[in-house]
Amino acid sequence: MIQRVVLSDQVKEELLDDILSGKYKPGDRLVESQIAKSMGISQSPVREALRDMVAMRFVEVEPHKGARVRRVDEREILEIYPVRACLEELAGHLAAKNAKPHLGELERAVDGMTEAFEMGDARKMAQWDVHFHRTIMDATGNQILIETWGSLMIEARTYVTLSNLMARLPDLDLAHWHDPIIEALREGDPERCGMEMRNHVESFGKVMNDIFQSNNDVKANPEKRAAFSDQVKTPSAPAG
Repeated sequence: MIQRVVLSDQVKEELLDDILSGKYKPGDRLVESQIAKSMGISQSPVREALRDMVAMRFVEVEPHKGARVRRVDEREILEIYPVRACLEELAGHLAAKNAKPHLGELERAVDGMTEAFEMGDARKMAQWDVHFHRTIMDATGNQILIETWGSLMIEARTYVTLSNLMARLPDLDLAHWHDPIIEALREGDPERCGMEMRNHVESFGKVMNDIFQSNNDVKANPEKRAAFSDQVKTPSAPAG
């Protein structure tokens, strides 16, 4: 039975896991009463969780039909990267002079990502990744930027990205793609910090685009899988 601490958040995480694992597929109905019964809870936190997931665009509600799993297409996943790259480039510029007190926390986040990656835990990896970037956002002190970044539902989208990357490229060292950002922040150079933040986000976007374009071919041909993996390990732009 799910613990009753922040119950709707726990329901949301479990439903998100079920959607991303394929237990619930696009178009499947999500019936409040059935979900509540299976979890041993009331319908109220399930209703709240589903409402949040509608805002996150993982669930859609149709009149007289109820909630269904929404199909998240490749275009929608890829469109986040150029938007996020602009926001994070600005964050790098603004955080550069205020980041030194946060360096220890950023290094702790990378350690957390490394541990989660070694365990193959995409959920925990996403949580640490988002903590890393949110720490930099907080260091900017710009509330409008922080709120705009948060409105992109970064954690859920990061989870989608990392689940794809960890499943298809299990040897890719995702955690230490963040090291150049820490080095730039340590130097305190706004231009370099902005560049590293942009390169970091764009590199992930490029890898995801390559995965989507090559997915069927890579699955069918192990040699192309190995070649694709080598290509991703050394992206053309600094990964960050």
